[in-house]
Amino acid sequence: MLARAEAAGLHTYALDSATGMKRRGEEAREGSRPSPGRGALLPRLGWLLAVLLFLAFVAGLVRRGRIEQAGEQVIRMLFVPSVEQGTLARRGNELAEFVRKDSGLVIRSAVPTSYAAVVQALGVGQADIAWVPAFAYVVANARFGAEARLQVVREAERYAVVVTRNGPGEPAKLGDLAGKRIAIPKSFSAELRASLVPELDKWSPGWREVPAEDDREAIRQLLDRADVVDAAASSWVFSGPKDLVGDGRKLLEYERPGTLDKTRIAFKTAGPARERVTVYYGSVMTRSDSGVSRLEDLAGRPFAFSDATSTSGYIFPLNLLNAAGVKLGHVYYAGGHANVVQAVADGKVAGGSSFYSPPGKVNEVERTFVADARHLLMKRIPTDEGRLAFLDEVRVLALTDPIPNDVCCVRRGFPKATWDRFERSLRKFIATPEGLRAYLDLVASVDARSCDDSTFDGFRTTLRSAGVSAVQLLEAEEEKLRKKREGKK
Repeated sequence: MLARAEAAGLHTYALDSATGMKRRGEEAREGSRPSPGRGALLPRLGWLLAVLLFLAFVAGLVRRGRIEQAGEQVIRMLFVPSVEQGTLARRGNELAEFVRKDSGLVIRSAVPTSYAAVVQALGVGQADIAWVPAFAYVVANARFGAEARLQVVREAERYAVVVTRNGPGEPAKLGDLAGKRIAIPKSFSAELRASLVPELDKWSPGWREVPAEDDREAIRQLLDRADVVDAAASSWVFSGPKDLVGDGRKLLEYERPGTLDKTRIAFKTAGPARERVTVYYGSVMTRSDSGVSRLEDLAGRPFAFSDATSTSGYIFPLNLLNAAGVKLGHVYYAGGHANVVQAVADGKVAGGSSFYSPPGKVNEVERTFVADARHLLMKRIPTDEGRLAFLDEVRVLALTDPIPNDVCCVRRGFPKATWDRFERSLRKFIATPEGLRAYLDLVASVDARSCDDSTFDGFRTTLRSAGVSAVQLLEAEEEKLRKKREGKK
């Protein structure tokens, strides 16, 4: 409000000045001269206006200082410069204005020029709230005691499938599973389970649930425990024909070749369940004709990482390869996820690593079918046939451990009562159509889920295993930003 008042005052002064010049010009053209009294009065009015503006400015500074001293009446909120800064600034101001009107909290949103500046601001009390990636939070927590409060939530679309064994006399449809035993993964989300169970109740009356830990274990029980399991449920997302990810059958195929031949999908839900997820993954890709069917097959062969600081394109895939005991041949840093996929497709390397997320609505609209890094190249292919052929050519071999999404954290000692007011307003903001669009622009998210520091323990463990520190990642991101800025000059 102060900034607006100051801006309004300066704007009025400029208009008055411009008006005065115009009048003087008009008087000159008319050959008239101001009276001596009028000429003496104008300078006095100018000085008076200048004094009034100065007093208003000082009063504004005093008022701002009092607000800041009130502590919980002000929130300084920062976003990292991850996308176009003009968009972040505009959308951040929209969120700030909404929170002010809803809760009375005065919000100042800003986008510093670097990740390190955001972390440092949390440490010296120049920021109360910051939206940062996992590695920046880990640094801020270790150095300054920053506290995780919310994790951004993204949307994924998954189907549920029912899988049966291949062979004579085996169930081929849901109607054949009445009174039968079906392995259901405990890892099913509530949304996915809700999409499947009514179908089973309708078409397979009297079916009985056999618990399984996850998709892969459900399929394993189907093959190994025919005496107690007649069918197995699994989550399913679109994947390339030779991918070894996408559903429980493909995941087990990686461990036990022949799984796909021994099983079949008897049923798939008509529509996807929209799930809220707080993680994404890294992946290892290879050409379908490379002769690589397991991670161990990459030993001694050339491999492309995205870059040496990428969480999904280097650190987590490296940890996956190390856990499998794979010692690579020549290592190539491609300088981006799309470049990794291109190097694999061109046969320059035997394998490569990049990000992976399950496909969603945007991939359906784009006709790219998948949401992993392959879609970056597939967008350039003009036909569905060409895009599907590319999926057949380059396949995903394995996924890394989950990587946490970005986090909303606060400085050490930030008042809980103030946070509660902010969070309530934030959730109201996200619940509005325009607020959700703004939130998507700010953090590429559709919701926020409560979290704490323990959410990032697995992330820290993986960093240690890969021999990489969060500080190194922070410094590397700073270097990327510096080069990007220099490139624009």
